[in-house]
Amino acid sequence: MLNLKKLKCLHMAEPIGIDENPYFSWQMESDEMGVMQASYRMIVTDESGKVVWDTGIVLSDSSTYIRYEGNPLESSTRYDWHVEVTDNHGNHAAADSVFETALLDKKEWKAKWVKSPLPTRERAAHLGEQPCASLFRKEFTLQKSVKRARLYATCHGVYQLTVNGIRPDDREFAPECTVYREYLCYQTYDVTELLELGQNVIGMHVGDGWYHGFMTKAEDESYDPAHAVLLQMDVVYEDGSMETVLSDKGIKVGKSAVLCSDLFAGEIYDANQMLYGWDKPDADSKTDFAEWENAIEADFGYANLRAQLGQPVRPVMLLPVKEILVSPKGEKIIDFGQVIAGRVRMHVNVPKGTKIVISHTEGLDAQGNFFDNNPTADQRIEFISDGREQVYEPHFTFQGFRYITVSGVDELRAEDYTAVVLSSEKDDIGTFSCSNVDVTRLYENTRWSQRANMLSIPTDCPQREKAGWTGDIQVYTKTALLNEDITPFLTRWLENLAVEQKDNGSVPFVVPLAGAYIGMYKGYEQQFGTPDAVSPAGWGDAAVLIPYYMYQVTGNTEILKKQYDSMKKWCDFVLETARKNRPEDSTLPDEIEQYLWNTGHHYGEHLIPSYSKDGYGEKTFEAIRVSTKYVAPIYCYYSLTGMSGTAEILGYKEDAAYYSDKAEKVRDAFSKGVIDEEGNMPAELMGAYAMPIYYGLVPEKLKDHFAEKLVQILNENNGCLDTGFLGMPALQDALCKIGRTDLAYDLLFQEQAPSWLYEVRHGATTIWESWFALDEDGTPFCSQLGDFVFTMSLNHYAFGCVDDWIFRNVNGIDRLEPGYKKILIRPQLDDRLSWAKRSFNCEFGDIVTEWEKKAGKFQMKVSIPCNTTAVIVMPDGTEYEKGSGTYEFCCAC
Repeated sequence: MLNLKKLKCLHMAEPIGIDENPYFSWQMESDEMGVMQASYRMIVTDESGKVVWDTGIVLSDSSTYIRYEGNPLESSTRYDWHVEVTDNHGNHAAADSVFETALLDKKEWKAKWVKSPLPTRERAAHLGEQPCASLFRKEFTLQKSVKRARLYATCHGVYQLTVNGIRPDDREFAPECTVYREYLCYQTYDVTELLELGQNVIGMHVGDGWYHGFMTKAEDESYDPAHAVLLQMDVVYEDGSMETVLSDKGIKVGKSAVLCSDLFAGEIYDANQMLYGWDKPDADSKTDFAEWENAIEADFGYANLRAQLGQPVRPVMLLPVKEILVSPKGEKIIDFGQVIAGRVRMHVNVPKGTKIVISHTEGLDAQGNFFDNNPTADQRIEFISDGREQVYEPHFTFQGFRYITVSGVDELRAEDYTAVVLSSEKDDIGTFSCSNVDVTRLYENTRWSQRANMLSIPTDCPQREKAGWTGDIQVYTKTALLNEDITPFLTRWLENLAVEQKDNGSVPFVVPLAGAYIGMYKGYEQQFGTPDAVSPAGWGDAAVLIPYYMYQVTGNTEILKKQYDSMKKWCDFVLETARKNRPEDSTLPDEIEQYLWNTGHHYGEHLIPSYSKDGYGEKTFEAIRVSTKYVAPIYCYYSLTGMSGTAEILGYKEDAAYYSDKAEKVRDAFSKGVIDEEGNMPAELMGAYAMPIYYGLVPEKLKDHFAEKLVQILNENNGCLDTGFLGMPALQDALCKIGRTDLAYDLLFQEQAPSWLYEVRHGATTIWESWFALDEDGTPFCSQLGDFVFTMSLNHYAFGCVDDWIFRNVNGIDRLEPGYKKILIRPQLDDRLSWAKRSFNCEFGDIVTEWEKKAGKFQMKVSIPCNTTAVIVMPDGTEYEKGSGTYEFCCAC
C-alpha cells in the first residue's frame, strides 16, 4: 500500500503567516520493494475552493523543493494543497495539507508603531542596569460572532503576547534575533478562539531582548531606546463582514513587575508590583488604567518587516532536579544533571518581601563548589515575593547552566524546581547508538550542544556570548542537518547574513553584527587597515559553504538560488583581496601571490589544542599567525569550488567556468607558494597536513610525503588530535583518504586530552569550547587577561562535527547524490565496536542501518526509503544495488 506523509511547505508543516513564494515536499511509504515515484500532480486552491495552481500530471520522481508556479497568492489567505502520486508499480496515493499567507504587501500595514513613554536608560552589562519591562494594553470591542481572526505583531525588544489574558502559543523571544535595521520579523497568530463578544484586550509584555541588550543592540541612526510595538488584527465575522484592530496612540502603557531584564545578566522580578489581570477586560479593580500613560506614535516604518520564516523558540523539554548537593563551602546546589540553555521554573511560597536569588553555572570546581564560569554576565535571577503562592519563571532571559544555587529559602525541595530547556523548535530526524557507551554519550553531548546553541540564531555558546559566529556554524552545518531539520532556521539566518554582507562582498565574523561585536569589528579594522573588510577565512566563507552544504545534504537548490548573489560577492571579495593585498614579506612572483589569500584579520584554525591549553594567551595568537598561512588559501579554494559547483547546478555555465578556472589557479598557487620546495607546509601542525589532503590540494608527487607527515605528527602527539575548529572536520577523513581508517578510529576512542572521550570520562554532557576546559582533577579553566577573567564554555557544538564522520563510517550512511537520492551504505568496522544503529530521516524518508558482529559473522539490517536507490557494500567487499525496502545481509568478519 502506498501512502504519503510529512507534507511540508517551505520545509514547515502547515505554516501560518508566510510572505514568500512557497515550495513543497512530501515523503512516500510503501510495503512494496523498489518503489519510485513515477508521477505527481499538485492542486492548490484558495478559501473559496478556486484552483490557483494545477500542475497537471507531471512525469517525474521529484518530491522535494517543488516551487509554486500558480496565480499570484493573496495576503492573509488560507490555501489548501493536494498532492497525488503514482509509483512505478501503478499504485496511487493522495494527501492534503494547508498553508496561510501573511501580509504580502507592506502597504497592507495600517497599524501605527507606538512606543513606551516610560523612562529608559543606557543599558549596561550587569543585572540592574536596564529599565523595567513595559506593559502595552489595547482595548477593543467586538459586536458580532467571529469566524476567523489573525493577529500580526512585532516589537522593538522581545515580547509575550496575550489575548484576554491567554497566550495564543508558547513561543519565546519573539520577534527573534535578526539584523533589525533591514530585517525585523513579525509573527502571525490564530486568535479566533480567544476572542469574545464585547470587551477584549490584547496585551504585549515587552522586555529588552536582543534589540536593546548591551551586548546585542543594533547601533544605527534609527535606534530608539524605548520599547515599541506594532500589532494588527484582521477579524472576519460569521456574516462575512470584516474589522481591523490596530495599534495606535490609544494603547495604554504601564510598568511591569519585571524591574529589569537582560538576555545575559538575568532578570529582577518584584511580584508586589504585578498588576494581576492587566491584560484582561475584567482587570483587578485596583488597577486604574486611566492613570496609565498613552503610547507615543513613532515613525519606524514597515520597510524592514518580514514574516517569520521557521519555527519559533519554545520550551522543548522539562528536566527535573537530579540531585541536591551540599558543597565543601556549605553551598546548597541543585544539579539538573545536564548542561542546557534555558531557565528555571520555581514554585514559590514564602513570606511577602522575601528575596530569592538564583545563580546559574555550567560546572563546579574540583572540590564540588559552585564555580562561576561566566564572570562577564551575571546569569542571576532575583524574585521578590508578594506573599502569594505561585509558580514563577523568568520572562525575557535565558541562561546556560546545569547547576544553580538558591538563596532566600529555608529549605530546598527538589519538587519546587524544574529546568525549562529552550531551543528553536525543529524536527528531530536522527538517532545513533552503539556498543560503546562513551561514544553513544558523545553523540548525545553533541545533540545537547546543538539544542542549546540553535536558539533563534546559530550561536557559539548559551552562557557567555550567545552570538552568531559564522565559523562555528560553517564547521558544524553538515552535522546539524543530519540531526535536525534546520532548513528554515538556516535559511532565515543566511538571509540575515546577506543583509549584513558589506557592499564589497565581505562578511562579518558574527551575524547579526551588533552591540559589543561592532566594537570588536572596528578594532580589527584599525589593526589591519581593512575598513569594511574584516572577514576571517572559514568564517566569512559561511556565505558560500553553508548553502552548498544544505544542497549536498538535502538537495536544496532553492537555497542556492536565494543566496547566489551573496555567494558570488563573497568569492569576488576574496579574489580581489588576494590580488590587491600582498604581504610585506612576500618574495613570491605576482602570478602566484595574486591567488593567495593571506592578508587581513584571520583566526587561523582557531583553538589548536597544543597552542591553547592556557586559553586565549600569546600562544593562541601565535597559532593564528602560523595557521592562517595555509587556512586562508585553502578556504579560498574551497569556496571557489563550491561556487563553481553551485553555478553548474543552476545552469550558469559562464560563472561555473570562471570560478572553476580561478580555483585551479589557487590550487596551483598553493602548491608553489604555500608548500615549500622540500614539500613541507609553513608549520609542522596536524591541520597543516590534514587540510590539504582532505581538500585535494596535495600534488600527486607529494601525496605519500603528506601522508607520512600527518601520521608522524599524530604519533608525536601521543595519538591525540591537534586540530582547531577549521582543521577538525578534515582530520579523520584525511586519515581515511590515506588508508589509515584505523588511526581515525583511534582518535574517536582516545581517552587522553585532547579528545572527545576525555570530555565524556570527565562528566561532560555537552561539547566543550576547549579540550582543556576541565583539568584531570576537575579544575575548571580560568585565566586573567588584563582586567578580564576568562573561562571556557562547556557548551560549544563546533567540535561535535565528529558526528558526521561517525554516521558515514561507523554506520556507513553516505550520499552518492545530493539529498540522499542515491545512498551509499558502507560501514567501516573496528574491533572496538560490536554493534551500532543509526536512523536518519532524509528528504525522502527513513534510512536505517543496524549491524552486529557475532560468532565471526557480520549481520546488517538496512532500510531504504521510497523514491531512492542504494548501493550497499559489505565489509568483505560484496556489493548490492537495491531500491526501497528493508533488507538483511550477512558475511564473515
